[in-house]
Amino acid sequence: MEKPSLVAAIGKLAIAGEQAGYNLEHMIELLDQGLSVETLLDLISWRLEALRRPTVPPPCSSGWIM
Repeated sequence: MEKPSLVAAIGKLAIAGEQAGYNLEHMIELLDQGLSVETLLDLISWRLEALRRPTVPPPCSSGWIM
């Protein structure tokens, strides 16, 4: 029988992955292709952090921000 804590951890991983823009099927494909769970967690963390960072608008074409 599965441990409730393992099921909860997998659920949290799935939710975090979807928040980062990975759907469940894609995450399973990555794992099936040999990606480690640790690396998947790193990818999800990196993507979530990038989504949280404020973006800086590019300068206008003349190089001066007006």
